[in-house]
Amino acid sequence: MIETALNYTLAFYMWLVLGRAALSFFTTDRKNFFYNMLYLPTEPAYRFYRRLLPCCHTLAIILTLLFLRYAVVKLF
Repeated sequence: MIETALNYTLAFYMWLVLGRAALSFFTTDRKNFFYNMLYLPTEPAYRFYRRLLPCCHTLAIILTLLFLRYAVVKLF
């Protein structure tokens, strides 16, 4: 039960990051409702990865989330 909830949470967050990355091709205006909806929950992860990796932080976030989802599935 816990592993399923954790798996869905990580998958949802991964889709948020992918949505933000896709939407950033069209707009980065913080006044846009859809961009702001994706910006607010994903910004803490972006801030953390910007400190670690100045470039390609979106790819690093997605790879980390994929690794965590794989670890959750294999662990439980």
